[in-house]
Amino acid sequence: MTEVRIDDNKTGSYHISYFPRVQGRCKLLIKINGELVRGSPFTVLITKPFQFKPVLTFGKEGSAVGMFYCPRAVAVSDGDQIAVTSSHVVQIFNSNGNFIRSFGRQGNNQGEFSIPCGIAFDKDGNIFVVDRKNHRIQIFSGDGRFMGMFGEKGSLDHQLSYPWGLSLETNGNIIVTDRGNKLIKIFSPGGNFLRKVGEPGSFSRPVHCVQCDGYFVVSDSGDHSIKVFSKEGIFQYKFGKLGQENGDFDSPRFLTATKSGHLFVCDRDNHRIQLFELNGTFVGKFGKKGSKLGEFNAPFSVAVLSNNQIVLSDHSNHRVQIFE
Repeated sequence: MTEVRIDDNKTGSYHISYFPRVQGRCKLLIKINGELVRGSPFTVLITKPFQFKPVLTFGKEGSAVGMFYCPRAVAVSDGDQIAVTSSHVVQIFNSNGNFIRSFGRQGNNQGEFSIPCGIAFDKDGNIFVVDRKNHRIQIFSGDGRFMGMFGEKGSLDHQLSYPWGLSLETNGNIIVTDRGNKLIKIFSPGGNFLRKVGEPGSFSRPVHCVQCDGYFVVSDSGDHSIKVFSKEGIFQYKFGKLGQENGDFDSPRFLTATKSGHLFVCDRDNHRIQLFELNGTFVGKFGKKGSKLGEFNAPFSVAVLSNNQIVLSDHSNHRVQIFE
């Protein structure tokens, strides 16, 4: 089984797309009102699990509107707006790469940043931003209005030390990678500490944690691996090691989980994106080192648009690329 997307052409016809999970000869059944359409079931030969091609790039090195210096995290809203953290600002673009707005500047006051990193939208369009060197999380409305913050430097449960990644649980709770304390911490939407994932010693240099099929999946750049924990935060297994072969990593960065249950990993120093099943089975990869369209220099973060296009921050090429 796999995720299926159905688009009504408003002409009496429909466009159906799907993402195959395995290679080989597959059987495709299509029913309308419980009845098979003519010719169904169909036989489909899947020779490659996926192919991604670059369709768009935007941004270049600089400090002006729409430009980046080493863009870090990307996030996508339900309305397909793209948020990017770079330098000491957050910039918002539409899905065509057109600049919409920005907010923030360097500092430690409300609404100011010192190296913003992880970022996420909630279902209401509010934006959560990791303010890394200020050791806190800031919360903004979709138009960039400051709404609140939590965290301060320290090692207590409610404190943070150089946090990096951020994502949201399905229930709206905030998953923060507390890199300096080598922990994953979960907070309520209001910023109250709830619990931890893992134990002291579970991580070397954790970067990002996402929820996938009820599990917590963590990229550990120091261990060059992906670590999987139960919904209770108990370690289950890990996959990956330092190397350049399929399934190996060199300083993995941010992750994203798709609705079809696949996991994208930014394999930064191998300059590629790798795709896995949640159990660690390698599915595929794309990208290589370079500055041409479709090439990367230290890919950092990845997110998925509603049309299944992939948004990726190409950190040291100072740009964002979109693939389909």
